[in-house]
Amino acid sequence: MRALIVLAFLLFTPTSLGKVEKADITVLQVNSQWNKQHNIDLNGLIGCEVQFAWLEDQSDSFRKQVQTVPIIVIYHNNKPVRQWSADLSFRLNVDLEEIQRVIDKL
Repeated sequence: MRALIVLAFLLFTPTSLGKVEKADITVLQVNSQWNKQHNIDLNGLIGCEVQFAWLEDQSDSFRKQVQTVPIIVIYHNNKPVRQWSADLSFRLNVDLEEIQRVIDKL
């Protein structure tokens, strides 16, 4: 009887139990190769996909939209929800904790 209950429990338990999804959150960093010393290591972020792109590899229309590098953009369901841009020193004034707080709220 006990084995039957355990078997029924296993058959009807959702397969996603305990599984954490990334919830369609992407963090994109774009920088220029001449400014690579100011990259921020985003690999410590949890609950998102991290991507990196060189500005030189992007289309002309995208390059014209970027005024300073580096930039970090958070996308949720393929829509930008937050962006950080460098100042005139070409450095970002943001830390991983601030970015993680935005991700956690999504």
